[in-house]
Amino acid sequence: MTDESRPPDEGAPEHDTAAAEETSETTELESVLSADDESLQRELEQLQRELDRLKELYLRKLADFDNYRKRQEREMMEFRRFAQADLVRDCLPVLDNLERAIQVVGGEQVNGLRSGVELVCKQFREVLGKSGLSEIAPAGEPFDPAQHEAIARQESAAVTAPTVVQVLQKGYRLSERLLRPALVTVAVPIAGAVPGTDSEESDGQDHRD
Repeated sequence: MTDESRPPDEGAPEHDTAAAEETSETTELESVLSADDESLQRELEQLQRELDRLKELYLRKLADFDNYRKRQEREMMEFRRFAQADLVRDCLPVLDNLERAIQVVGGEQVNGLRSGVELVCKQFREVLGKSGLSEIAPAGEPFDPAQHEAIARQESAAVTAPTVVQVLQKGYRLSERLLRPALVTVAVPIAGAVPGTDSEESDGQDHRD
């Protein structure tokens, strides 16, 4: 019997079918794996975004806490600096009266009393000075409404800008804080006057004479 007369191989179709099924399963598996990869990638991106959000929130809260801590430190420092402000302010009238007593007391028979009052006044200033008290006695200085309170005003040809010419009551600061403004008399330029004009005219008259 020749090869041409041999019946066809019955196993070939089964082999082709198995190969096709294997290829289909491989394709399906690859499709599933690809879908899983995409899902994992999306989940990873979502987790990364959430991590970035939490990191930003953490940094913001950390900055807020740092600002709060610094603010508390400043407030505590301010509290320590000005904790005695009310007490020192209440002592100012006592200091005023001591200074007035020094100005009033005079005469040889009361020199001892004057010296004693001056000593007490000096000691009192030193005690208050250690607490940060400093006086504002601006005679001859430019008028500063932030630190001086004008209770009298006069015109003068001797000034070109508002100037304190008399201190009626000293002002005081506690560190950088104003406790009490100074009560002052202020000299202001005469309206329309040119500084130095009167003196120049008088000089000219003297030369003509």
